[in-house]
Amino acid sequence: MVDERAGGKHTNSSISRRRFTLAVVIASIAAAFGSLLSFLKVLAPKQKGGGYVSTIKPRDRLVYARGSNTGNYINISSLNTGDAVLAYPEGKTSNPANLVQLIKLDEKVYKSPTHLNLTDQGLVAYSAICTHLGCTVSWVENRKTPDTSYTECFCHNSIFDPTRGAKVLGGPAPIPLAQIGVKVRDDGTLIFTSGFTGPIGPQV
Repeated sequence: MVDERAGGKHTNSSISRRRFTLAVVIASIAAAFGSLLSFLKVLAPKQKGGGYVSTIKPRDRLVYARGSNTGNYINISSLNTGDAVLAYPEGKTSNPANLVQLIKLDEKVYKSPTHLNLTDQGLVAYSAICTHLGCTVSWVENRKTPDTSYTECFCHNSIFDPTRGAKVLGGPAPIPLAQIGVKVRDDGTLIFTSGFTGPIGPQV
């Protein structure tokens, strides 16, 4: 009887050790799998768009985004042919995805793929967020021939043609800047008339 009890204790002890060893192995595999997933997540490319989600709605009014007039309504009377300003929708200036570049050129210079129905009185607007890595674009004005002015991102020298739907003329930007509709109100101030025509933010 003593031997049987001793054998029984030995068997239970062996089972406990096997269970413990199995639990350790399973935990090790789970930890290794978790580490692998984390590593793959680091290597995986970031989601296109960089998290930029615009909240612009039709009828939002345009206000200056920079300079001494920041926050004031933009009036067409203050813009000359060849001018460009950065603008936000009123009350939505805390969202960088809402930043646009408003440009005034001779309305005859706009060609496809510019959405002409989204322009008004020579005004066109595009996202001001470069589609390469998300820097804010700038306006390069040619005072002698305003219609040859262009948009450039000085971070990596991407160049966009505002007369042809912000087509990429040079640099690493993979796609054009998305256009957004604008319209002049009776009092000369401006409103948005649409959302963006394409993705905004980095697309690489």
